[in-house]
Amino acid sequence: MNLVPDSIQQVISEISRLPGYGEKTAQRLAVNLLKMPKGEAVDLVRHLALMLDKVHLCRECGIFTEKEICDVCSDESRDRSVICVVEESFDAFMIENTDKYNGLYHVLGGRLSPLEGIGPEKLNIKSLIDRIKKLNVKEIIFATNPTVEGEATANYIHNLIKNYPITISRLAYGLPFGGILENADDFTLAKALENKQILK
Repeated sequence: MNLVPDSIQQVISEISRLPGYGEKTAQRLAVNLLKMPKGEAVDLVRHLALMLDKVHLCRECGIFTEKEICDVCSDESRDRSVICVVEESFDAFMIENTDKYNGLYHVLGGRLSPLEGIGPEKLNIKSLIDRIKKLNVKEIIFATNPTVEGEATANYIHNLIKNYPITISRLAYGLPFGGILENADDFTLAKALENKQILK
């Protein structure tokens, strides 16, 4: 006998459809919503509906925005000759928070993952190439995640654009500051060795 009310099961089923959310995670989220004071839960749902209504992808770069063209793309003071390629909008938000980058962004909307059925046609790759041609870009910085899929995505796009007269770079990665060497995995340690710096 299934004691879960239909309305709760429907919410769990809908949450479970989101990438990265299994049934157990969806159940915890549904239970936490039910435990919230009703007014707070209603506010959350109202803000969620508002977000879904107002937020869309920037027409130029694909970043989440409430405007037709995001603040970065519409800012004339940005260096339009450099594009940082990221998997998702929040990757760009994190880079922007460093205050160390003044170029443009390009959001792919994911990464290549044949096991999940995500091929090149499902990513914003064609629009990146169009932007490279249109904007007279001089440098592309790949900031895809340091995972097998992120590397494969960067390598795939690199092969498409390597004959353009541009500099192609990749964010450095390796050991995190404050990390302990014995806790590093083989991939991270190998990348740290590849990206070692000469001390002057």
